[in-house]
Amino acid sequence: MSPQMNIKNSAKKFGGYMKKAAVFNDLSGFGKCSLTAAIPVLSAQGVQCCPMASAVLTNQTGYEYHKCTDLTAMIKDYIDNWQKNNAHFDGIYSGFMTGSKQIELFMDFLDVFYEKNTMLLVDPVMGDDGRTYGIYSAALLDGMKALSRKADVITPNLTEACLLADYDIEKVYSDTRKDVLLPIAAEISEKLRCLSGKNQDVIITGIKCRDDKSPFIYNLVTTANGTTTHRSHFFDVSFSGTGDLFASVICGSRLNGFSTEEAAERAGKFLYDSIADTMNDDTAPNDGVNFEKFLRELM
Repeated sequence: MSPQMNIKNSAKKFGGYMKKAAVFNDLSGFGKCSLTAAIPVLSAQGVQCCPMASAVLTNQTGYEYHKCTDLTAMIKDYIDNWQKNNAHFDGIYSGFMTGSKQIELFMDFLDVFYEKNTMLLVDPVMGDDGRTYGIYSAALLDGMKALSRKADVITPNLTEACLLADYDIEKVYSDTRKDVLLPIAAEISEKLRCLSGKNQDVIITGIKCRDDKSPFIYNLVTTANGTTTHRSHFFDVSFSGTGDLFASVICGSRLNGFSTEEAAERAGKFLYDSIADTMNDDTAPNDGVNFEKFLRELM
């Protein structure tokens, strides 16, 4: 029996083929975000994370001092070498992009590696809480729109969903009562599904409803089956990396056969437990959450 056959037989014995996900995101030394969130979360779910670094940062940009090295020039090397090595992926997941040029090159990556049975998840990083990040530009938005419409699953927060669907951010955020904000978010998510022109799943994350007596945060999931909402306790602190953790759970869950609705439920519980534990510590928001304690939930 050949070594290859032995490997295949062992894989069947111990749970089957291990799925692979190519993850395009930055690598930050501190902040528990991006690739330092995706690698352990996917690994805990039995998915091999194949990282493509969009940039390397000493620490995430929320800290007062940081240094960023842009790795746009390496994207063609990833494409060339992975193609020569006959790489194939069950999932592709994109996060932080430094600009429109990276999106353009990532589209070239998709031309090679986004195959018929590959799941593409796009987390369109552009802003949060009604404000855009420093990387934002009209060209970045145009690129994110094109990339998001190719995806099977997208996980924008409410700010990013507004940008992708051309909704007035200030107007959407002007009334954060649940009965007002959630219907608008549902309208936005349905528009995004229509714009994709495919059977896309849309998850709008971090919808903060500040009703006087019941402040909650919602994730809104829109699929071909309709729209569902997932509610969690509202912590009025914005920790680094929570969006990356959420999207990473979604990616791993989908690759393991969970529906998008089930994946969102798993991700919401994982984040709630991680944030609640962190709130008991004297942890600065830039330092991220204690998610490592709860990786066992995903195994």
